[in-house]
Amino acid sequence: MSYQTGLKNFHFAPLTSDDESGALYETPTKLSEGISVSIEPSVATGRLFGDNRTVATANKFNYVTVNINATKLTAEEEALLLGKTLNSEGVLGSAGDSPYGAFGFEVTLDDGTSEYWWLLKGKFQEPSRTTNTATDSIEFGTPTLAGEFIKRDFDEEWHFIGNDNNESFTGGATWFDAVYEPTPTP
Repeated sequence: MSYQTGLKNFHFAPLTSDDESGALYETPTKLSEGISVSIEPSVATGRLFGDNRTVATANKFNYVTVNINATKLTAEEEALLLGKTLNSEGVLGSAGDSPYGAFGFEVTLDDGTSEYWWLLKGKFQEPSRTTNTATDSIEFGTPTLAGEFIKRDFDEEWHFIGNDNNESFTGGATWFDAVYEPTPTP
C-alpha cells in the first residue's frame, strides 16, 4: 500500500465547450508550484423512515469545494484562472469573469509512484492573500484560491484519477499534455 507524501504539477485548462457531443478544453497551462490542495465534496443525504426505522437511504453529489495554495500567483496565472485582462503595460485589471476549466495536479507517493488528478469543470474565485512586514525572521506569503467544481453536462463526471500502481494505467508521462478523456468503448 502506498501513502501520499507530496504534491506537484498544478495545471489549468479552460473548458471551451461541454455539451452532448463532449467536452473540449484548451491546452493545459502549468501553474506555479503547489503547496496544498483540499477537496471537500458536498453530498446531500436523504433517509426514508418507516416502521420506526430507516428503510432506505440515498446520496446525491452536489459540488466540490477546492482550495489550492501555491507558491505564488503570477499576473498571467490570475488572468487565466479568473478571466481578467493583463494589458500591454503588464498591469492586471480587476474586472473579469472566471472561466470554467479543469484543474490538474500530481500526488507523489512514498513508493516512488504518483497519483494523477483532473477536476473537470469548475471556477476559481478571487485569491486570499496575506503579506506581513519584514522582521528578523523570514516569512513567505502565499496565495490561496477557492473554487467550486461541478459535474460536466455531457457525461456527469467531475474528476478522473490515474495511479501508477494500477497496472493498466500508462498515462502518467502525458497526463498534463491534455485533460484526460476515456477511450470510447465500442
